[in-house]
Amino acid sequence: MTIKNPITRISIFNGLCKGLLHATIFFIGVHLNKIGFSGTQIGILFMTYSLTGLLTILPSGFSNDTFKSKHLLAIALILLSIQYFGLFYVKNFPTLWLIFFMGSIGKTLYSNSIDSLFLKSTNQEHTKKKINIFLSLNYGLIGASIMTAGYLLNIDYSFEKIFLGISMAFLTMAIISQIILPKSETSKFEIIHYKKDILRPNVLFFLFMMFMFSLHYGAEETSYGLFLKNTLGLNSWQSGLYMGIAIFSMSITVIITRKLLYRVKVIWALLIGTFLSGSGLILMAIFTNPIISAVFRIIHETGDASMFFFLYYGIAKLFDLKRIGGNAGIVSFVIIIGASLSNLIFGFVGEKYGYNMPFIIGGVTTILAFILAINFRHLVKHHQA
Repeated sequence: MTIKNPITRISIFNGLCKGLLHATIFFIGVHLNKIGFSGTQIGILFMTYSLTGLLTILPSGFSNDTFKSKHLLAIALILLSIQYFGLFYVKNFPTLWLIFFMGSIGKTLYSNSIDSLFLKSTNQEHTKKKINIFLSLNYGLIGASIMTAGYLLNIDYSFEKIFLGISMAFLTMAIISQIILPKSETSKFEIIHYKKDILRPNVLFFLFMMFMFSLHYGAEETSYGLFLKNTLGLNSWQSGLYMGIAIFSMSITVIITRKLLYRVKVIWALLIGTFLSGSGLILMAIFTNPIISAVFRIIHETGDASMFFFLYYGIAKLFDLKRIGGNAGIVSFVIIIGASLSNLIFGFVGEKYGYNMPFIIGGVTTILAFILAINFRHLVKHHQA
């Protein structure tokens, strides 16, 4: 059966790709630790992953306004295939650093291109409904993929076999992207146009909120798998359930958020998101009983889902569709700065002070964002569409 709705096609395609990307993302730290890398080396690799995005995020964003997003997606997926083949094959630090560098370019280009293609395809009509489809499929498939990976690892299906399978799957998705994805409109703009888009009080506030929120990413990228294994004492299957169920719950949150925003102002997505994300992150790290910790992790992910809804809704409403690729790239640039700083810090903090400490610190910075959001809530405008 052919799926005619382009939003549905984009959403299913993205959910499958994000599922592949996130299936082992929180286990990679465990794999690197297992093959003998130190906490500092793991931090450097993830910091490289984030910092490389700083070199490519803006060019990839602007490129999506001047080139077809589906063509850029194919390049991105090939680079991600190379990354996972490297994780399958490479065991030495210098070569793996290069692999992470290439993979980061692919991940950044993929994220910008799929977001640009989706946002342009919304035509700024029925935006909340379309974001709901996009994000709910995204989180549902990510949650399922993490649980699947955890199960495979628990029955002694090796990291290497999973990495090789993901590599081959990304190559397949690169081919499929050229067949099923719609073409996006392109045009050329001067940098001055993007500058005028950004230098507005409500946009600057939006960017600052995203920066503060992104400061907890480093805890998850460097310490999540190790926290579950070493602090909570979970095996791979239990870790997969812990992570997968929490992320799967985000798809439900997105649906609730969409319905809620028909009755209240969009500022509530930001306030609820930052409060639940920050408090959940702190409490999941303090309570080391796995079940109690998992409950607070679900609360954290509920907050994250609300924040991601706010992110996509904000980009869709703040910027001109014709320049949305470049402007979305600028938003992602700010987020990557926060993630890069936290990766550098939390790789060391986790190894030195325990793998729960990065989550506590990351939760505190998110609560600070909540406090600032209350004081500057007048800068968030409400739209009905």
